[in-house]
Amino acid sequence: MPPLSTTRFKALALLAVGLLAGWLYWPTVRLPLIYDTLLHIRIAGGLNFGSVWLPTEAFGFYRPLTFFPMLIIRQLFGDYPAWLLHGNNVVQHGANAVLLAWLSWRLWPDWRRAVAAGAIFATFPFAYQAVAVYGHNVHPAMTGLVLLGLHGYLAALKTKGTQSFTEESQRTTEKRGEKSAQSANSVDKKFRAWQFFTWLLFGVMVLTHETAVLFGGLAALLHICAQPDLLTQPRQLLRQPWRWFLLAGVVYLVIYQFLSISRAPQAAEVGRDLWLNGLYLLQAAVFPLAWFAHLLPNVSGQFITLAGAGLVLATCGGLAWRRPAWRAPLLLAGGWWGAVSLLLAITLPTEYLLRGPRLLYLGSVGVAFLWAHLLAGVWSSPSLAPPRKGREQAPPPEGRGLGRGLIWTAVLAFILGTSGQFVRTKLGEYAKLTEPVAVLQETLFSEDEIVLVNLPQWLDVPPKTYAIGVEFVAMLGDYLFAEELVNANLPAQHPVWAVGLPELQTSQAYTYGIQAQHNWPNAFNDRVRHYFVTSYLPAGLQTTHTGFIVPQQAQPPIPPPNPIAQFGAYLLTGATAQVCDGRIGVRLGWLSGRARVAETTSVFVQVLGADGRLLTQADGPPLGIRPGLLNAPPDALLSDFRQMMLPEGETAVPTTLLVGVYDFASGERSPATDAIGQPLPDNAWRIPITTCSQ
Repeated sequence: MPPLSTTRFKALALLAVGLLAGWLYWPTVRLPLIYDTLLHIRIAGGLNFGSVWLPTEAFGFYRPLTFFPMLIIRQLFGDYPAWLLHGNNVVQHGANAVLLAWLSWRLWPDWRRAVAAGAIFATFPFAYQAVAVYGHNVHPAMTGLVLLGLHGYLAALKTKGTQSFTEESQRTTEKRGEKSAQSANSVDKKFRAWQFFTWLLFGVMVLTHETAVLFGGLAALLHICAQPDLLTQPRQLLRQPWRWFLLAGVVYLVIYQFLSISRAPQAAEVGRDLWLNGLYLLQAAVFPLAWFAHLLPNVSGQFITLAGAGLVLATCGGLAWRRPAWRAPLLLAGGWWGAVSLLLAITLPTEYLLRGPRLLYLGSVGVAFLWAHLLAGVWSSPSLAPPRKGREQAPPPEGRGLGRGLIWTAVLAFILGTSGQFVRTKLGEYAKLTEPVAVLQETLFSEDEIVLVNLPQWLDVPPKTYAIGVEFVAMLGDYLFAEELVNANLPAQHPVWAVGLPELQTSQAYTYGIQAQHNWPNAFNDRVRHYFVTSYLPAGLQTTHTGFIVPQQAQPPIPPPNPIAQFGAYLLTGATAQVCDGRIGVRLGWLSGRARVAETTSVFVQVLGADGRLLTQADGPPLGIRPGLLNAPPDALLSDFRQMMLPEGETAVPTTLLVGVYDFASGERSPATDAIGQPLPDNAWRIPITTCSQ
């Protein structure tokens, strides 16, 4: 088999990095539209292709390229498909990982370092919020633009050579002959083309996010890596093209202050604790070491973070002292992270920063470079010189024995494994938070009313992996409403109520917030009203469609179904029960009478085995809502859905379901009769339980 060429080897390695990022975040494609995405949809609704380029007071930032893609999507699709928006974030994240690995490869011909940098960036734990929510797309977009811009800047440098900007090289070029002049003219054209490309990207950055002001400084760090001699030539360094990007960033920053927009972030201003801000950002930089904090509950998380930072600084200092060629790479890594972190720590309130890991996305490029360099230092001392032209084969493995290779592999596997597990855990929490929307999407109905009971606003589930900050997964902010959540994820418009019901909430080891925006709806119109109840269980959230009410004016012009049993004020019109994999699904149909239902009225649903033994039960009023709140109008049809699980280890086969009505205050059952008025045994209607078809 012929050896793999360098080009193909590089393409496969970069592809692997992109696929890792895409695989890790692919579950987000199934998420509905949530959180800041809904805010952006609301703002985009008032914009057009002309006004999108103007500052909007409703947003508080000048970022026209946040909304311009949304206008295009709306123009093409008529709405905002969730799969498309989330898929866009995943693809951008994968592309950013590839761009980062490629940039590393261009700067240092070391495939291990390039793959490590891209893979660490792809799995960086604090990036989950930026990728999982399309409303945070500005962070992947800005990072991609910066990386592309640096690729353009590096291409311009390499077009004319790293020495091409010095006065000496310019004088040398003037002395060449006609042929050399033509060649130089061709080089100048390519250089100007790459410079134009970089400036064009810088202009797009300015329209995307305020961190465009950092591009000049990042380009300076990149220039030093391309020409390490500039570290000892500060005057020559200041004459390089990066200074114009830095100056343009300063001008942009001044102009930005005069734009007609608000200045504070959407979160409330609660003050800045620079120590805590710095500690949180420091934790992100040493995240593989900070991960051990949750395994050492008796050791201060601050101590672990500071000790980890000291260890990393000592290692970097040792590398820089013993190997001068490593100074520029380490400066790029530390300078990138430091510049972004300084901007965040100074400008943002502490609570906003601690609850916004998405803000660390751009800085994670520097963190990825840092840990890739540290791993490369463990492996070997590869040459940092540019690759020789004409080399056809992939670079041979470098190292000082199998031992160092095993250490490199083990440490990288640990970083990727722990980070990937953390990210997948957070994506699972997003899935739990958005479970009500998923249940809504599975229940197809047109323009019916929706009552969301105990809709989660946010969720904070232990255990906490990283000691500093709040591992907080937000779904809706106080500035968003349930109507937007439903209308953005369902094809038709629906009247929506989001109500809190404390009696259905429980005290758990985790904390959560309730989206209680409305008073309980009482009056019924000519529409069906569905009820969705979220329960907070020890294992997590569970949202169920507990049923719906069809008021008389919304019923078809045919007589309602004949009752099969009567229990006081409730008439049972239908009942089915089915067991599948230990789960019993029950569907009950009730017809409300004209008499008022007592507040203490409830329904018992009991599952019996073949021997008559009680296996499980699900008591509660129809639809899980007490009669006074449910307030079903006279002659309304109530569809009551219940789910029960057989106890763990139970081997008996459920055969019979008992349904009846009782007063939960006294425990007395309501008298029950069948369709012809005959009393029912035990005042209960018996239903055979069928087995689902597998």
